[in-house]
Amino acid sequence: MSESIILYGTPMSLYTGRARAYLRKQHIPFDERMPGDPRFAAEIFPQVQRLVIPVVELGNGDIVQDSLAIINHFEQSDQKRFSVYPESPIVLLSALILDLFGAEGLLRPAMHYRWNYFEQNKALLQAEFGDCAAPAAGIEVTQAVAAQAMAPMQGYLPPLGINDQSIPAIEEQYLELLELLQKHLLDHPYMLGGLPSIADYGLYAPLYAHLARDIYPSQLMKQKAPRLFRWTERMSAENTDMPEYGEYREHNQNYFPDDQIPQTLIDILSLVARDYIPELEETVNATNRWLAEHPEIETGATVTEKPHQQTIGRIEFQFRDILCSGVNKPYRLTLIQRISDAYDALDQESRAACIKFFAPMGLDTLLTLKANRRIERANNLEVWGAETINLQGAQPQ
Repeated sequence: MSESIILYGTPMSLYTGRARAYLRKQHIPFDERMPGDPRFAAEIFPQVQRLVIPVVELGNGDIVQDSLAIINHFEQSDQKRFSVYPESPIVLLSALILDLFGAEGLLRPAMHYRWNYFEQNKALLQAEFGDCAAPAAGIEVTQAVAAQAMAPMQGYLPPLGINDQSIPAIEEQYLELLELLQKHLLDHPYMLGGLPSIADYGLYAPLYAHLARDIYPSQLMKQKAPRLFRWTERMSAENTDMPEYGEYREHNQNYFPDDQIPQTLIDILSLVARDYIPELEETVNATNRWLAEHPEIETGATVTEKPHQQTIGRIEFQFRDILCSGVNKPYRLTLIQRISDAYDALDQESRAACIKFFAPMGLDTLLTLKANRRIERANNLEVWGAETINLQGAQPQ
């Protein structure tokens, strides 16, 4: 019998969508509640130590915060129907790279199209932010609290590198991505074949909550990439929901083999390499500089001084033809190190095959990209782990 769980989240939340879709596809029953539920403030917030969603309360009372931590919790349980982590090395690494790009790399278009087109999106956002903060309250109350909740949101744009100089590049990238995803989904129901992988959940987070639901970008997606919009519906469903794909529906509900990854997916991965590698490299470099300035940091210490803080300093990085600046988010390192961990776990022959596959796209550097310290999780917070070791056993320089 499945344990009864509660998911604290909201429909407009990027990371709640990632966790919710996973629970649905795995047929794990849950009850969803808003963070405005009185119990969240009284019992959940004191345990997670920061106002953040999604949070899952397990049947035994344990708390799991963070969408990836939630997925990984159930991946390690007997409740999952299938694993979202493919076994084939190249397919697994592709999935982890796309998960990183979706969950973190697409924050700019997600936030830009939500808040820089606020007047077009206002009706939906006002209703949902109000319901989130004060569920079941009257319309006057929800509108008042919605205004308070939304007020600081545009302040998050500059720390993400969203400004007048970067907006044209952000929109150019997003329109190109829509075209590439549309082409891929013409022939394949999910990113890596006939099953949703961790890649789908990472991409789904921004492509659903912000870009497929908010009024203005929803229209844009439906016009430019109708198969992508249809994929967001498929990812939201409990069943496979792929009647358009007869061959997959009848015979092939599996991930691609390593030697059958289609060109349409390679094209998407190539965009990731061109647009996102510089930011990831600078994230690692800036973190290493910060660590060098703080040699007193002990293993197990929280990554940031206070639980609600999510950044350590700032970074500058190239994004297409402009120089962007933003905050350094150590959380990204948890997603980067999953890639190098998966690569390090391979035998020498498999590593060579992966380098051969990813190098032409410019993604081979990501397979070994590491900060000088790991980031782990303890009590639902990011903490500093041990120093990293490369494949030859030497500390990175």
